[in-house]
Amino acid sequence: MDARQKRKGEYARMLLQRSPLSRNQVAAVSGLSNAYIRELEKGSIGNVGREKLIAFAIALNLSLLEIDRMLAVFDRAALTDEDIPIFVDATRRSRISAALHPIHDSFTFDLAVLCAERIPGEHVIVSPRPASCLREEGHRIYAEKPLVEAHPLYADLVAAIIRERRRLLGENLVQFALRQYVCINCLEDYLLRCEDPVEKQWRIGHLANTIEMIRRHRNFHFSLTRECPSFIFVLRTPPPGAKATEKLIITALPPHRFKLRSAGSLAGFATDNQAVILNFKEELAFIRTTVIEAYRDRHRLVGYLESLVNA
Repeated sequence: MDARQKRKGEYARMLLQRSPLSRNQVAAVSGLSNAYIRELEKGSIGNVGREKLIAFAIALNLSLLEIDRMLAVFDRAALTDEDIPIFVDATRRSRISAALHPIHDSFTFDLAVLCAERIPGEHVIVSPRPASCLREEGHRIYAEKPLVEAHPLYADLVAAIIRERRRLLGENLVQFALRQYVCINCLEDYLLRCEDPVEKQWRIGHLANTIEMIRRHRNFHFSLTRECPSFIFVLRTPPPGAKATEKLIITALPPHRFKLRSAGSLAGFATDNQAVILNFKEELAFIRTTVIEAYRDRHRLVGYLESLVNA
């Protein structure tokens, strides 16, 4: 083995040692086999495919800049727009495992959600604002300027992931329900207490898209609650008889009086651990008891949401 191959193996081992996931878990999340990852560690693969390297990097929760450095070690060019389909397609092979898979970057959080959303079934979202995939295209670019400036691929990558998520949402709503629960105080803060006039227009567009989804899809259920949940989370439940298990994505604490951080810290976790999911189902059961009865009626709900848009 020459020095270059040895260096590649050492680099792969370093990345795995730094990860909180075991090799088996990295294999599950990446869609690569355990045997293939062992060969990477040994440095015995002379020409590692770009798709496999990117899948490996996603499982290891690397930032885009860290992926560029990894690609350089493996004698590959830095990320470009041509790699965006590789990121999106990686979610077709990735599996959310029982481990609490930590997520640090905004784009890796979107990929984890996309991975769960590829499974047909009922979708539950508990959050302080409308579903993120209903944002206007360009909103994320404006709201996450530091991330956009940190890497030239970020803006186009996130836009592509969101487009795929919205496409899957439309397909899934044909057969299955999406139920979203949003604290009314959080929602009013989101729209009415935004001091940036440009950001406020983006948020108005976000809520307008949500109103359109409520009108267009009977399977889209948007409920307003009187209470903030303990966590923001996404729960995907496959239909009875499906081989897939329930998937849970957990993210930041949502009290409406606090400003939520979108970058620079742990973004959340992904898991299909049924014991963890059971606890979040109990949280969901409580949230459902706080739904505001008056807004169960779609006409009244849309009227209220439109009043926020026009405020």
